[in-house]
Amino acid sequence: MEKYSLPEDDTFKKWQKRLKVTWFIGLVLIIFASLGISLVWNREGSAVSKDILSVTDVKRTVEQSGLSLTSNSMVSPADYKMAQVEPQIYEIKNFDGMLFIYKFTSIGERDTIYDQWQDTNEKKSNGSNLNMFSPKWQYNRAYAAKNTIIVVCLSQFPGEEYAQKISPRLRNLGKAIFYNLNEGQQIVYRGEGNNWRGKVIVNYYNHFWTDDKGVLRDDCWNHRQPVMEFKGDPGNIQGDFSYEFKSAIDEFGGTDSKGFDASRFTGNDSAANYGGVILGFGGIGGSGAMPPKDNVYTLTVKWNNKQENFDLKASE
Repeated sequence: MEKYSLPEDDTFKKWQKRLKVTWFIGLVLIIFASLGISLVWNREGSAVSKDILSVTDVKRTVEQSGLSLTSNSMVSPADYKMAQVEPQIYEIKNFDGMLFIYKFTSIGERDTIYDQWQDTNEKKSNGSNLNMFSPKWQYNRAYAAKNTIIVVCLSQFPGEEYAQKISPRLRNLGKAIFYNLNEGQQIVYRGEGNNWRGKVIVNYYNHFWTDDKGVLRDDCWNHRQPVMEFKGDPGNIQGDFSYEFKSAIDEFGGTDSKGFDASRFTGNDSAANYGGVILGFGGIGGSGAMPPKDNVYTLTVKWNNKQENFDLKASE
């Protein structure tokens, strides 16, 4: 901060005016600094860095994603128990849906109760995966976040028009849960050949916890998204097309007899990139190990009787 000497009597008015200007500039800088901090916080979210989440943690994160919640007294928590755990229930305003938040004592209890609940539902419904949510809500999606399970229920299955309305909100919700509650991370592997550019976008999280026998366990999840771009005219790729991403730890790819469909490999952001499963179909959380940053993918592309190989490495 700039310092001033004690003014003489004949310069007092000048000094007073200068002080007012300095004070005003300082106030403006403070305001802008505060605004900058606020913008950074809102852009990056507020990750909850603790092993045990509360219902308040989850609710706050859901609201930060852009959804407006209000408590619902018309739906009984006792009707939607998992084992003996009753959910906190909220109505999602302007969404035609409901939110259920289940809080367990640990990740281990979460997994055990969910697996038992899912097995019971399969037996009751003869393998059709109907559950207690099905009669009222056609579509339900569940997210695992440490010791909690978050279920979003919609009264209708998302058709094309309805999906356009809710897809951005579900994507934002998934991102908020992934980054703020699961402390998720992203690695992007990039590479380029003479004819093709490629990326693998990997979103992942990894939590370590100790079970009741003192054994250290982890809850990990990842999602790989392939991105490919042909440097020429993709419409010229006819007939058989295939691609394969291969590394020391995994490999995946595909084929298409109708050429290269560029729209499938654009890297568009979607709710699937951040976790969540259709409730009752498969496990929740805990799938896929954390990828090492020094992992190297080799992309092999075959098209128009040609072939190209090049490596993809993690970018900073």
